[in-house]
Amino acid sequence: MRSPTLATLVVGDRNWLMPAMAIAAAGVLLILWLNRQRLQAFGIASAARVLGWLLLAGCLINPLWSSSRPRSGANVLAVIADISRSHQVTGVPDSPTRAERYAALLEEGERQDPNGWINRLGQDFELRRYSVSDRLRQVEQYGKPEFEGRASSLNTALQQIRERFDGQPLAGIILLSDGNATDFSDERMSYDGMPPVFPVVIEEPRLQPDLSIRDVVVTQTAFDDAPVTIQVQTEQTMADSMQIRTELLDQTGVLIETQTRTATDVSPFRFTHRPASDGTVFYQVRVSLLNDKNELIRNELTMVNNSRMVAVDRGSQPRRILYVSGRPNWEFKFLRRAIQSDPQLGLVGLIRIAKKEAKFDFRGRSGERSNSLFRGFDPKEQEIVEEYDEPVLVRIGTRDAQELKGGFPESAEELFQYDAVVLDDIESDFFLADQMTLLYDFVSRRGGGLLMMGGQESFRQGEYDRTPIGEMLPIDLSQTIEPPKGPVRLSLTREGWLQPWVRVRSDENEEKKVLEGLPDFRTLNPVSFVRPGAVRMSEVEDSEGNRWPALVVQRFGKGRTAALCIGDFWRWRLQEGLNKLQNEPSSVRPAVPTSIEQVGTADGNPALTEDLGDQARASRQMMRWLVADVPRRLDVFAKEDPSLGVGSIRIQATVRAADFSSQENADVRLKVTDPDGRVIELSGEPAEDQPGVFEAIVTNTVQGAWKVDVEVPIEGLNGPETLTASTGWASQPDQMEMRSVDVNRSFLEDLARQTKGRVVNIDDVDSLAADLPFSSAPIVEITSWPFWHQWWIFTIAVTCFVIDWTVRRRRGLP
Repeated sequence: MRSPTLATLVVGDRNWLMPAMAIAAAGVLLILWLNRQRLQAFGIASAARVLGWLLLAGCLINPLWSSSRPRSGANVLAVIADISRSHQVTGVPDSPTRAERYAALLEEGERQDPNGWINRLGQDFELRRYSVSDRLRQVEQYGKPEFEGRASSLNTALQQIRERFDGQPLAGIILLSDGNATDFSDERMSYDGMPPVFPVVIEEPRLQPDLSIRDVVVTQTAFDDAPVTIQVQTEQTMADSMQIRTELLDQTGVLIETQTRTATDVSPFRFTHRPASDGTVFYQVRVSLLNDKNELIRNELTMVNNSRMVAVDRGSQPRRILYVSGRPNWEFKFLRRAIQSDPQLGLVGLIRIAKKEAKFDFRGRSGERSNSLFRGFDPKEQEIVEEYDEPVLVRIGTRDAQELKGGFPESAEELFQYDAVVLDDIESDFFLADQMTLLYDFVSRRGGGLLMMGGQESFRQGEYDRTPIGEMLPIDLSQTIEPPKGPVRLSLTREGWLQPWVRVRSDENEEKKVLEGLPDFRTLNPVSFVRPGAVRMSEVEDSEGNRWPALVVQRFGKGRTAALCIGDFWRWRLQEGLNKLQNEPSSVRPAVPTSIEQVGTADGNPALTEDLGDQARASRQMMRWLVADVPRRLDVFAKEDPSLGVGSIRIQATVRAADFSSQENADVRLKVTDPDGRVIELSGEPAEDQPGVFEAIVTNTVQGAWKVDVEVPIEGLNGPETLTASTGWASQPDQMEMRSVDVNRSFLEDLARQTKGRVVNIDDVDSLAADLPFSSAPIVEITSWPFWHQWWIFTIAVTCFVIDWTVRRRRGLP
């Protein structure tokens, strides 16, 4: 609250200031000198004479008594009544609700007699009346307001009031609200330039229990068993002796999991689940109170805040990974099998089956210019005839015959269509200098992922030191390290234990059993130095206790890179196959191999054709981590925008060209589907400050699950194509409005403190109405009157002299 206007003393005639001071000083000194021998005996008389003299001397400067107060009718005062549904509760059974008490206060304030506090304020201020729920509305009279609003846009309303009266004499805001705003944003709101705000609150005891869902946080990881984690934070009052039951259900209401704990346990409920479908998946969370007999408590303050719907965007398009290998191997075979069961991943293989052949070493038929391995192709189709100095490559999993036709991509448009690249046992000479630079840009600028796997032609053995690819790796290749002389065992580091995508089990003891059952690995690209900022997730150890990094990861530019230094990671899968065969009954199993090598050569072995092992799970999780958060050519996000009103959703579509530069001239088409199945077609408009971003605004009019499908026609590498993406969100204004039924006093006190107002109890509104006309305001009127013309000034001066004369006469002095 601004300080009340106080009266001040003003010098009316400054020209007489110095003479008056001289006269006063001379008079005081003369009085003290004349009474220097009798000061102790005539102290009262001397003091009275000095005071009288000072009063007379002070009148020479014409002192003025000045005061100010708000000019009547010149300043604006806003009254805002929050008419949302959260006021329709009461903490005491059979007592008036907050809505009823606020309605009675407004009705009393509108009375025409002198006791109506609103009308009294209208005599001194230009009064503006507003109501707020989902938006701010101006009203002529409050009458009997209905508290049926499905939202409380308090912050937005305050901002709009500040903007509407910018440059106008706004003296203050009286806010009738419980402070439970539904338009809180991630950024802290600034109240700079806001007039004093006076929140009017209702204090009441709580005699009924209540349980609510305070917050729901959804996270997605690369963990194979349960990639979606839902954390539910509950809030309870008057329920310490009860239990809380939390249920997770799918969109159709089918129960997935139930957890129960005591109400005194404040830790969040944690659910993990693997959705059965891609795209946007919706879950329902439901909480309830139970008594000591495990019976449902039904007398809560409200049941509206006991449920919540959440949306999880799983992605509608699979992530594409380019696997480049120097030779056919087990790694690609098992990795491909592992990814085939994951609809979110797609693997494209570029496998070299023969290296370049020098022309002078080739001995072919007379007149033959092409590689004899391609003998039989139509010589007229020169584009498919391999030359002597070209490696022989096999493409696996491509979209069409044109993809990777020329080998490893040589342009950004070709390479940037992938989300990650895996290099396995391929030497650096396989790439041209421009291709290495292109791969560098793929990670640093496009934001893709890069994984190099161990092998006899990987890392330093593949001469990647001092190359653009080597610079991106999280390990240093400049030093030669002696390899282990025997087999090594794999273990997780502290950082690896903390990362869900590195583990294959959620339980620590189960994970240790898996690690103990791993085979010995015999191929390792040894390194000793990990780059600053990189994280060592796992390591290997030989029989002598020497350790080397096994899996190292880091962020690089906009993307991420990883180094798997083990060259025979496939042994894990073969070991699983051997264990499975040995555990089958002898009557149904084939001849049991006695070693991993025999398992690997067993054609048609069922143990190698099933994709159920931990090695497949570890491979999938590694690939998911590699492509996590990689930008797409079309990314779509939907987020609530409180500044546009509660229920307003801002849909943003980011469109990128084939080289991942901003696409500013795209035709963005949106199809929004509401919970009732109605489709709304919109066009994206370019954002003002973000090139390549197109926006559309949707207002939630129906409660439930909303979805949006976005299409962008573009010109692709092989002709016209259409980029597609989708996302969704959950609209639940009632749950958000009733999320908390307690008065948010901390928010209101912070609001009043920052604006220099004060929190007022509902019973003290009359005193607030009486104080505001005497508080400071933008426009005030000043009144002043001179001391010189006040009779009591001379009366005091004469009285002082009379006291001095009387004391002297009684002592016999002149």
